[in-house]
Amino acid sequence: MFGMLIAFTSALLAQKSEEMKTVWDIKLSHDFDVTGLDERYGIIHGSNDKSFSVLNDADGSVKWSKKFSDIYENIKKVDLQIPMYDSKAIFLFDKKMGKDQMVVVDIETGKMLWNTAKYQGITHPDEVIYVPEMNAYAIVTKDALTMVKARTGEELWSTKTMNTPVGKYLYDDKEKMITMINMPRSLLGSVMKGFKNQIIKINAANGDVIWEQTYRGVVEKKVISREPVVGFVLAEGNKIMLQLAGLQVYDYQTGKPLWSATYDVSFEEFAKVKTPGRVVAKGVYGAVADPLFDGEFVYILDFKSKSSQYLKKYEVNSGKLVWTSPEIKEARAIPGIYKIDDVIVLQVGGTVEVQGITVQTSTSSSGTTTTTYRSINYQNVKPYNVQAFNAGDGRHIWESERFKKGITNMFLNDKDLIVCSGKAIYKLDYKTGKEQYEVQLGDDDISLAEKIISPLDLGENANKDNVIIVGSKGVSAHNMKTGALVWANRTKAGDFNGIFGTTAFYQKENDDQFAIDINTGKATIYNARKNAKAEYSADGKYIYAFEKKTISKISTK
Repeated sequence: MFGMLIAFTSALLAQKSEEMKTVWDIKLSHDFDVTGLDERYGIIHGSNDKSFSVLNDADGSVKWSKKFSDIYENIKKVDLQIPMYDSKAIFLFDKKMGKDQMVVVDIETGKMLWNTAKYQGITHPDEVIYVPEMNAYAIVTKDALTMVKARTGEELWSTKTMNTPVGKYLYDDKEKMITMINMPRSLLGSVMKGFKNQIIKINAANGDVIWEQTYRGVVEKKVISREPVVGFVLAEGNKIMLQLAGLQVYDYQTGKPLWSATYDVSFEEFAKVKTPGRVVAKGVYGAVADPLFDGEFVYILDFKSKSSQYLKKYEVNSGKLVWTSPEIKEARAIPGIYKIDDVIVLQVGGTVEVQGITVQTSTSSSGTTTTTYRSINYQNVKPYNVQAFNAGDGRHIWESERFKKGITNMFLNDKDLIVCSGKAIYKLDYKTGKEQYEVQLGDDDISLAEKIISPLDLGENANKDNVIIVGSKGVSAHNMKTGALVWANRTKAGDFNGIFGTTAFYQKENDDQFAIDINTGKATIYNARKNAKAEYSADGKYIYAFEKKTISKISTK
């Protein structure tokens, strides 16, 4: 009913986009293939293997621009650059076959802080992390993990007990302890002989190892966005909670494993990287919901196999199994779990996130060209349904037949269960599974919905009454209470790059940028050069475009 009424309301139809306005653009003296942005310190930078330039965010003025040989005479060509924004520094590596030079530079002034040839063989940014609680860097080589002072390079301590990258760490300021979980240098490295899964607790003052423990699974970072795909927290009762393929619980003081509920199922078969060329990296994320903590209990999805799953309830402290649900038959992914009063609701099937990198090589009369493509997209996994269980005893309460043909995802808004089938949005009664409304999305004209986003996930300035519908060809907003269409904007084609602040971004095949205000539906467009790179401000008000030798700041509003 709501869709029929709104179809005749011209004010809510897809809106015409305006061109974005350039705030400033600066042409550098060199081109760049490495770029970055840190808004906290008002820094934008671009560099190649011989030169580095840093600009002021406010007006684009050059803070400094130098050849690497002017920073330190013993480096000419840099093979690896690692910006460390939190410590206001850049790591530069000149690889020289066993005589690697590491140079640390102040990012605000371009002056060298310190240099060393001691740490050899570093090839990846994950091998250097900043620990702000200690104002120090943890540098990992194939021989040891070494902690050094950030501004001087003075070595604090070193341990050979750990020699692989740090996936995540916990810092205990009271006891001056640091607990780290390691990760392989690559996914291939995780199956090679010699990699050992480690959790290690270290005295942060002197490097003494308090305890070492193994864990199950592989810690990884997302292929493109690089967030660690692991939960690692120190909980009440001196327990370390490791969320990795289920849940693993350890005693913080001794490292003793207390209990675990884990599974070992790969979801790589879901990954279909859409960009052309040879796939060099891919990952599937969000196929299984994280454990749901509820006071003294935790609800965990147990994937016995690719087609046999159960929901289980455990006591957090003891690990005692309270109940096991009936089998959730034929489910291949369960990306959503929610508790409302005494009801546990599961989303079976639907949207998973796929990140991939491909390389395409083409040959012409002018030579060979290699193009690297990076893509983040959302793909659906069958079968689909929504079902509920009693939180007290695990009894199956209801299963909705409405979503047999499709589901993207769902979320909880207070006690309203908002679900999208791809073609319509629904509000369900969590007690019975009955629809309180059903609104078709055809009038939105954004093609099939790929996911819906709760306003609670969009920051304080987002309209809290609306659910955002992300389609394959645009974005729209609907009122959550009624389902009514508020606005819609069609992009025709392009990849959804996320929502920053109150702005949704799409990038078209020709690299043009399309920005939509999620509160008003107003759209703006930036006509970019092919292969231009873009960075978005956290509030979504600006795009920073990197094109050949030019860096530009563009207003999206």
